[in-house]
Formats: sequence, structure tokens, C-alpha cells
Amino acid sequence: MSKDLNFRSKEYWNRIIWGLFLGLLSAIGAYIFIFIMNLGQSLLLPNLNNWTPFTGPWWMVVVMTLVGLMVGLIHRYTSAKQIDVFKAVDKGYMDPKPVPSSLLVSLLSLISGFSLGPEVPTGMLAGALGSWVSKIRGMDPETTKSNVISGVSGAYAGLFSSPFAVLIMLLESTHFQSIAYYGTLLIAGLAAAIGFSLFYALNGMAVSNLLGILSPPAYNLQVWQLGAGIVLGILAVPIALFFVIVNKIISRLVEPLNSKPIVRGTLGGLLLGLLAVALPTTIGLGTTQMSVVTQQAAEIGIILLVIIALAKIVALSGALNFGFIGGPIFPLLFVGSCFGAVIHLIFPQVPLALALGCMIVAVPAAIVPIPIALAGIGIIVVGVPFADAIPIFLAALTAFSITHGLGMREDKEKDKEQINQKIN
Repeated sequence: MSKDLNFRSKEYWNRIIWGLFLGLLSAIGAYIFIFIMNLGQSLLLPNLNNWTPFTGPWWMVVVMTLVGLMVGLIHRYTSAKQIDVFKAVDKGYMDPKPVPSSLLVSLLSLISGFSLGPEVPTGMLAGALGSWVSKIRGMDPETTKSNVISGVSGAYAGLFSSPFAVLIMLLESTHFQSIAYYGTLLIAGLAAAIGFSLFYALNGMAVSNLLGILSPPAYNLQVWQLGAGIVLGILAVPIALFFVIVNKIISRLVEPLNSKPIVRGTLGGLLLGLLAVALPTTIGLGTTQMSVVTQQAAEIGIILLVIIALAKIVALSGALNFGFIGGPIFPLLFVGSCFGAVIHLIFPQVPLALALGCMIVAVPAAIVPIPIALAGIGIIVVGVPFADAIPIFLAALTAFSITHGLGMREDKEKDKEQINQKIN
């Protein structure tokens, strides 16, 4: 038996102890980050229940421009940058040096209403803690990777209210599948349970606000709905392609300003502030507005719902390219909810919960390479019973398979190369 699963091994127990400690430490850090973010947003952001165009407060332009200036200054004098948490988990290490300044940029970005999510900064915090502790303690690469995975597991289990989804996330990451890997999964699972328990206790014995945000009428699973899940997964693909195209266009337009971060940040804040005035639904994570646009979908109308969703994609891509730091998952959940409401309006025979659940997970799954984990998170958001959630999983897998199976051949070769290196 591999030493990774040998409970009589001192090395394995050492990994368990450090993994649990870093899972707890990362969950505490993530909770503090979310608490400060929520407090800042409650003081600074306007009422996010307003969807009417051209009714956003003009002072948001001033706020977002000033924050853009501050973000630019931080980029100019520090090493702040967006770090891919999933790649860090695959690699088993994250450079801690740029993380403190990056967290400051992210906190400013999220508090001032830029269209980003907290999953990237909390993941960066957890990954950096695991790497930093491992480095100062002189730990070997395998223990370091276990610590990074445990830290991210603890933070994300609390953030997404789902230890199970976190374990699925790890199974969807690049790794060499073997019995030994389940030893790491056990440590990560225990860390995730600690992170979830911490958030649960500190939230007054209640899970995070993600649970049942929408809560549409339940539906009883029928055979035809399995095919509907596949069709909805296909419909998510052009939405993902729109994000890719917009991201490339904005990236090329902003590229000359990358050497001038102060100008880039200030200009980005100004432009995204003007967009916030024109369409106030582009402000913030999008979780608050999800219930608004779905409950008032008939009043908003199909055309405006589509415009709101596409504008959120523009706001997300703009924030990422102008130097603001945060994650794409939460804004993309909002985009999916808009298109789910559109589908239900056009085809009322498709249950609202089914349309919302499928699109909420299929849109981010077409972009972020964790489709099954996202399906688990989507079930939490919509509140669909697990027994009725098969179409949601099919939608996520369909969207992921089309966009990544046909357009990401280079990434597949990189994954194979990493696995071969581990084998050899």
C-alpha cells in the first residue's frame, strides 16, 4: 500500500495534521475576507434590486474611477496580479509574494462594485498560506501540494457551502489517478469539512447565502427533460463564445496600457462606472440581482434580459482586463440565470427551475474547467433536489465538452504532459 494511504506512516499523519491546520487557517482567512467585503459593499454599494436601464447612481462613476486609480497605483508599485487558483492546485504551489497586494486589489475591486467574484482572492489566500507555511517549514513537494489543496478546500467549502463540490473540483483537476490520490482527497475532505463547519457556525448555524437564492417552484423529473438538459447545454456554448470574443477584443484594446497601470486602472474604472449607470445590474457579484431578474423576468422582457446578461459579460471581461482582480464564477452564475429566465419565457413548458439550473451551471462550465463541481454548486443555488438534478449535470457536461473538447486541444496535450512527468 502506498505511504499516502498508510495510517501507520508518520509522514502521512504529519500531512493530515498540517492539512487540517491549513484548512482551518484558510477558512478563517476566507471568512474574514468575505466579512470585510460584505461590510464594505453594504456601506458603499447602492440598492442592487434596481434593473431599470439608465438609473444607476452617477456617484458610482466617481467611486469606480477613484478605485481604478488606487488599483493602478498598487499595480505600479507592487507585484499584484491575478493568479489562477486551479493551476496552483495542479502544480501544488503558489508564489506567496504577490498575494498580499493582490488581495488588496481584489478587496477594493469587490467592495466598489466591479463585476467579479470572491472565489479567486479566497483561493489565492488559501494557496499562498499553504505554500508559505510549507516553505518556511522546509516541507517536501508532496506535503506542500497537500497543504495547498487542503487550504483551498477549506476556503472553498465555506464559500460555496459544499464540501462535496470541493472534492469533485479536485477530481476534475489535473492529477494522476491512483489509489494514493485518495489519501490526498481524504485530507482535503477533512479540511473541507472544517471550512464548511467554520462558516456554518460563524453564520449562526446557517449555510452561506448561496443556498436557495432563487428557490423556483419544484418540478418532477420526466424523461424528456434529460434531452432538454443536453439542449440547454448546447445553447450555453454561444454565450461562452461571446465571452471569449469580448475578452479577446478588450484584451487587445487594453494591451497598449499594460505598461501604464495607473492610466489603465483609472480609465477602466471610468468606463465600467459609466456602464454601471447605464445598466445597474452590472454592479457587484450578481448574486443579489439573480432573484430580482428571475422573479421579474416577465416585466423585464426577453430583449432586456439578454442585454443585461451580455452587459454583465462585458463588465466581467472589462474588470479582468483593466487590472481588477476577482473571479468569473459568480458573475457567470448571474448571466446563466438571465438566460434561464429567457428560455422559460420563450418555452413556458420548460420548468423554471430546470431552465435556471441548467443555464446557471452550463454557462460557467463552458468556460471554467470544473463542470461537475459547478453543477453541484448550481443545485445549491437553485435548490433542486438531487434526484431531479440529472438534466443539470447533463447541461454542464455538454457545454464543457463542446467548448473544451473541440477548442482546447492544446490544454489537453499540456495535461497529458504533466501526468506523464508525474509518472516518470
